[in-house]
Amino acid sequence: MDALEGLFKNTEDPAERFKRLSELLEGWPDLHQGVRLLRQQAGEQLYKGGQGMTYGAIGDLIGVTESRARHIVKGITNPSRQKRKAEEEEAKRAERERRAGTDGGEAGA
Repeated sequence: MDALEGLFKNTEDPAERFKRLSELLEGWPDLHQGVRLLRQQAGEQLYKGGQGMTYGAIGDLIGVTESRARHIVKGITNPSRQKRKAEEEEAKRAERERRAGTDGGEAGA
């Protein structure tokens, strides 16, 4: 927050400050994604494929658990949602294959 406040502190005109902050917020999703990617890359450099810091030590740097640090370094933003999504996709794929097998069997009968 200090860095953001510093960017706009010298903008004395409230209307200009309001406009600039609104522009920042409009681009926030892309900015947030970019910052998350930069953090992931830095974490990968710290971890170095297991040859550098441990996930526990990386987590200690920012006050998160070893598990959360591993997710950050691997780019996993919501493990539960990503696991659930993968399971749903697998179920859909299996259902498509089952239907294809059933349809093919009936055609040959």
